[in-house]
Amino acid sequence: MGVILSVERKTWKARLFLGLIYLLLSVGGVTMLFPFLVMVASSLTGPYDYYRFSPLVRALWNREDRFVRYVATCYPRFPSTVYPDAPEHWGSWVAVSRDVEGSRLFAEGELKNLKHPVTALQWRQMATDYAEFNMEYDVRNSVCTFDARDVAPFVRQHFEEQLLRKDPAGYSKMTPLQRQEAALALLNDEWAIRYVSFFGIRMIAQQRAPLHHPEWDYPMDDPKSDLYQAFKRAYRELSFTPGCEKARKRLVTWDAYKAYVATESPMTRTVPFESRTQWVNYLKRPTVLLRLGLSPDHILSPEDYAKWTGTACEGFETIPFPLPSDAPVLLRKEWTRFIHEVYPRRLLRIAVSPALEKQFQSHVRHICRSVASYKQLTGRTIDSFEDIKLRPYENSALWRNFIPAVPLDSLEVLSAEQAWQAYLLAKYGSLEKLNRAYGWSLARIEEARFPFREALAVTFLQRGWRDFLDNMTSNYRMVAEFLFVRGQAFGNTIWLVLLSILATLTVNPLAAYALSRMKANFAEKILLFLLATMAFPAAVTAIPGFLLIRDLGLLNTFAALVLPTLASGMSIFILKGFFDGLPRELYEAAMIDGAKEWQVFLKITLPMTTPILAINALHAFIAAYNSWEWALLVCQKQSNWTLAVWMYQMSQQMSDQPWAVMAGFVLVSIPTAIVFIACQKIILRGIVLPSMK
Repeated sequence: MGVILSVERKTWKARLFLGLIYLLLSVGGVTMLFPFLVMVASSLTGPYDYYRFSPLVRALWNREDRFVRYVATCYPRFPSTVYPDAPEHWGSWVAVSRDVEGSRLFAEGELKNLKHPVTALQWRQMATDYAEFNMEYDVRNSVCTFDARDVAPFVRQHFEEQLLRKDPAGYSKMTPLQRQEAALALLNDEWAIRYVSFFGIRMIAQQRAPLHHPEWDYPMDDPKSDLYQAFKRAYRELSFTPGCEKARKRLVTWDAYKAYVATESPMTRTVPFESRTQWVNYLKRPTVLLRLGLSPDHILSPEDYAKWTGTACEGFETIPFPLPSDAPVLLRKEWTRFIHEVYPRRLLRIAVSPALEKQFQSHVRHICRSVASYKQLTGRTIDSFEDIKLRPYENSALWRNFIPAVPLDSLEVLSAEQAWQAYLLAKYGSLEKLNRAYGWSLARIEEARFPFREALAVTFLQRGWRDFLDNMTSNYRMVAEFLFVRGQAFGNTIWLVLLSILATLTVNPLAAYALSRMKANFAEKILLFLLATMAFPAAVTAIPGFLLIRDLGLLNTFAALVLPTLASGMSIFILKGFFDGLPRELYEAAMIDGAKEWQVFLKITLPMTTPILAINALHAFIAAYNSWEWALLVCQKQSNWTLAVWMYQMSQQMSDQPWAVMAGFVLVSIPTAIVFIACQKIILRGIVLPSMK
């Protein structure tokens, strides 16, 4: 019967009341739907737009936002050196993404250059030249803004290929899971590190290697560092770019594939390490400014550099590097200090002479004091310090510490900028031809910069949609592999849910029926005991539960997950109350007809309590499906873990990639959503029937 009669609904008061009720219900529905939409949208984002917490992915319909998102995939922070005219407050991608209007204007300004025929032709030429150069440049002097989601598949493939080379016959007999486990064991043996899965490998330390530090060099005999170089090379060769793997197999020669990369995707995430930025930062130091005649708190500008040299300087990105030989004396002195004190010594080479070699021998003698100490330090055997040879380059602390004593004219400075400038001169023959081809107006070749800006725009124009869609769905591919391809998580979850529901539909109804039908004197005490189990939080009951499972010898077994779900005090209490309210006449009639107790239970009691049983089964499903604390406590063996446990592990391991974690939450919430949608009528009947009784 309705609360408001049909006649009353025609009055304005009733209509206002009903309107308010519908409004409140609509608001409630929105407040429930909005967080879910935010979660789904966040699972399709990345480091650029995740922190918008929007229910919609703006890049789906906004080209400018898609461009800025693409730039964010190539740099961990906004590249102010590449875009010096961008707003000064743009440091992190969070700040950029929240400045919606500013990012739109920025993207429009970059992309409009490709609409002009002459500018578009020049930019495409720059991008092509840069790609051809980058593909051949020394990858050890490159930096890579890789996607953390690509690390585990790459490392796994590398060690599976090693496994195949070692034992082709045995490899062919293995299942994919066995190959993965064998490859992981091979990795642990080679790296002397214990990893429980490939997803634990992050490569963060290798990515953050201080290439700018004067004393740092790549560690020798480090297989993880060597693999990281291969990883950077794979990124440079577009191994992780959708569609390019087929092209690599189709194009047999290296030159043909280089031409394909230069056309298809000239900008890659592996780029040369720039030294010009380090030189500019050195000039901004207060002590350096003071020596150059400026106040220590002065903010260096391109105009200051132009005054020092007497030449034009449009921006820091075109400051000559290396410093020309005709530079002013003050700048030459600072350049000498910069090379000796700041510049990475792994990029320096010594022009060896007899005098320098003797000086180096004295340097080593002063540090080591004895031949035995030298052998202990370097592992090399010599008869005297005169046997030591000075090499142009050596990956040792003794060699690096000797650099400040070497005159500047005996040092060869290596840098990516110099290699790029040499490439340009070799291709175009002269600075004038280069300026015509690129639309530049350089006064000297040392001003030539890397065309990152142009390569980014050209690559986006070529692959914007494809890379965006691949990046948007890559979270789900990685999560699916993490959750469903590992161990037996999916099967364990299904078995646990089925057994929990089966226990709920057998043990709990039987116990409740016995308490309801058998009018024993101690029935109330038993019921009180069952209710007492609800008074303690799960964290408290976990301790005695764990001790009991341990004493039974069931730790790290599937039984430890199933047994605690066999009975529920709450379910028994609810079912007993419902059984007590059933008409006694039905039971009496059944007994007169000669029905046995089990027939009464199966044919009379259970059919009349279907909605309540369905609700209990639904609660059992939710509890079993979402439970991870107990499973993690009693089962340290990963083969017994469920999806909820793996989801928890993923949220911990990938806390720096919350967009991937959101994708995991979306995937694991799908079964629960399906069950709720499919069981709506049963849920409503379970709510309405007890209130009507």
